[in-house]
Amino acid sequence: MKEIYKNITQVIVDLFRYDLQLHMLWSFFLSMFGIIWYPLVLTGFMATVIKELLDLWIKDHWSWDDFIFGVIGNCIAIILINII
Repeated sequence: MKEIYKNITQVIVDLFRYDLQLHMLWSFFLSMFGIIWYPLVLTGFMATVIKELLDLWIKDHWSWDDFIFGVIGNCIAIILINII
């Protein structure tokens, strides 16, 4: 079982960079506040947009990868909140 876990972990790390995983998890966990009050489900999306706007302003660069993974994290949270 330990080898299977190591292989799965290696595939995830090879496919998705750590910073992309961080954007997805950050958006996911912020969006999970929607369990407390449903409009808070948008906090993950808002944080993603604000972060990218700050990157655009400071670095003159909008990262679509970061944005897409942030939106994916937000969508996963919305799906889980509606299932729960």
